[in-house]
Amino acid sequence: MHTYFFETSLGGSKPLWSHETHGYVRHVSVSRNGACIAAGDTEGNIFFYRSNSSGGPVWSYRSETAIQALALTDLGDYLAAGDRRGHLYVLKTDLQEPMIWQYLISGGVLAVSLSTHGVLVATGAQGGLYFFGQVTSPSYERTFQQYSSLPYVAITDDGSYLVAGGSDGYLYLLTNSGQLVDRSNVGGAVSALSISVGTRRVVAGTMNGNVSLYQIENRLEKRGSFQSREPVTSIAASENGDRVSVAYLDGEISTFDGILDHQMWSYNVGAIVHSLSVSGNGRVMAAASDTGGIYLFNEEIRVSVDRTGWDVVVLSVSGAVLVVAYFAWRRRVTLRQRL
Repeated sequence: MHTYFFETSLGGSKPLWSHETHGYVRHVSVSRNGACIAAGDTEGNIFFYRSNSSGGPVWSYRSETAIQALALTDLGDYLAAGDRRGHLYVLKTDLQEPMIWQYLISGGVLAVSLSTHGVLVATGAQGGLYFFGQVTSPSYERTFQQYSSLPYVAITDDGSYLVAGGSDGYLYLLTNSGQLVDRSNVGGAVSALSISVGTRRVVAGTMNGNVSLYQIENRLEKRGSFQSREPVTSIAASENGDRVSVAYLDGEISTFDGILDHQMWSYNVGAIVHSLSVSGNGRVMAAASDTGGIYLFNEEIRVSVDRTGWDVVVLSVSGAVLVVAYFAWRRRVTLRQRL
């Protein structure tokens, strides 16, 4: 499979470079400044790139099993990754031998998240939410144990709060000390989660089609919701919270205002949309469909569509980096099994 990098401001449809991997690329992460890119595949490989490189990785690291989660710090100087067997890795990206720390999470790693200030958290397949402090000097601190899996986790900009989405149908709000502050029933197993870092708004979607909006105010204050007819497959909120984009199992993509009160536009790609990513202002959005369609939406211009079979696309649009990770077979099977 390939990793592709595009600079769309150049106006061309060809990638600046691509890199072929041996396994399916399941996860990709881009630093907030757009300078660094990381990708992980099903063969256990972690690749680190710089956006101005010629296509080959600066380095690669091989874990024992498939990479399940991946995250870069804002500057791209540290990378956190987790694999299927539960190994959580921290790598310093400017070193020739980058792996500097690892920890074993029983049952496997489901998700990792890094705050703007470099606070590292991860979730395990057996329901634990693990705290490791600063990624620059990680060490195990504490665990919040919940006896249902927490496949989604997000952290506020300053790292003071964490939100985890559970297969038991609850959202959990915790402090960075691991204290459970609040929880809310969203009406079904959480299948998508996004935080607007500028406003602390949380949007969650479920397998039975519920979409709920919360504001973090020392608790989860519900601000809106609606019920769709299809399971939610992905959600992306803009940094300032005025745009929320939702994708459904039937291929519909809808963009709403920040309180979910008004649908601004919608588009159906005719296949499962398994990944969404938006720019900071929410006006530019990328989506990947089950048929290999890569869609770029811009509210100021017309929709452009590029139907290809690419596995990972990293887009830099007017300085806002968008990531689309394509792993169609895995997503499709997982969704169908849950249904």
